[in-house]
Amino acid sequence: MIEVSLTELNRSNFYERTLQMIEQICDDYSIEKEFGTLSMANQMVCDYLDNSQGPFTVDFYCQIESDSVTFQYAMRKGAFESLSQNESGENTGLFVLQSLTDEVSFSTGYDTLITTFHVKTKTDIQRRFVQQQVRTHIFNS
Repeated sequence: MIEVSLTELNRSNFYERTLQMIEQICDDYSIEKEFGTLSMANQMVCDYLDNSQGPFTVDFYCQIESDSVTFQYAMRKGAFESLSQNESGENTGLFVLQSLTDEVSFSTGYDTLITTFHVKTKTDIQRRFVQQQVRTHIFNS
């Protein structure tokens, strides 16, 4: 399993930085065919944040396994409560997000949104993990 994170994202940098990470993940793990789905789901979250929140700060975590990619959006300021429900019981944004992902869940306080995509990576996760550790060691030395 590999984990990557971006912290303290806000309105000015959220979309660009998460999209770059998604593109890199798709390239590194040979799941380029999934780029459209992953980026569209991320765009849904970005649109929600842009339209329904005042100033926000969110941390973005990505967990990559051989059969899934999981995005976790953890709000430092704000919540995903209105994405999870609305007054009429229908929520188009949530419906589209659920259509794009295999699993969608919210934390109890609605401050965390977790989306999971079932994919088959073509790159050996263990080999990539070792390469990432070597790269991290080289660049942090």
